[in-house]
Amino acid sequence: MANPDASSSPTPGLSANAFNFLSLLLNVIDSEDWATFNDIALKNPKAFQALSKIISSTGQFNGMSFLHAVVRHHPPLEIVAGVVKLCPDTLYARDCLNRTPLHVAAGVGSHVSVIKLLAMSCPEACKVQDEDGRTPLHFACDVDCRLFEGEPLRRDPPSFEVVHALLSASITPASMEDDDEMSPLEYAILSDANVRVVKLLQKAAQKYMKAKHKGDQDAKPRTTGGGMA
Repeated sequence: MANPDASSSPTPGLSANAFNFLSLLLNVIDSEDWATFNDIALKNPKAFQALSKIISSTGQFNGMSFLHAVVRHHPPLEIVAGVVKLCPDTLYARDCLNRTPLHVAAGVGSHVSVIKLLAMSCPEACKVQDEDGRTPLHFACDVDCRLFEGEPLRRDPPSFEVVHALLSASITPASMEDDDEMSPLEYAILSDANVRVVKLLQKAAQKYMKAKHKGDQDAKPRTTGGGMA
């Protein structure tokens, strides 16, 4: 989410005070000052919720929510949990690239605890494909994934814990291909994933295909998806 210029005209729909509050919040997020964010945002729930609704209703921020902005900057779990508690609708928000906050968290390599919270709180986000056909699992398995300028070109190989957290919420993405006809498993192999990760993805894909073959409704795209045991 781009920071508005405090010297420019206020964002349509925002009062001058709300605009200044928004600018302050975004600067605090960008600086990763989570103690201050907790004090001025999470401890002022009514103001934060009201501003979040305004942000969600305007197109000026390209569909991004506060949750998108927060998870981009590797916040501690309690900060993410606080935003989700106050603004649960942001779990479902999609930006102009059709990416949910879970896409962003997986793409920037968030801590497994954050990935797990977002995935289990909103399993359907696991199956959302962005404009390139990629799910959060694709991002987690691709070390060359780069969502924002300035990020390192490569991260560590795909984490077993992160992949397991995503598959625990929904196994459906294990068999989904992006616009390049690449599955999460193929990205994991290209990203030098260890054998545990590869086997986990293979098992999930096999489980999904077997359930699909039997007509298991839980394995078909809908609001929730079956996860890994």
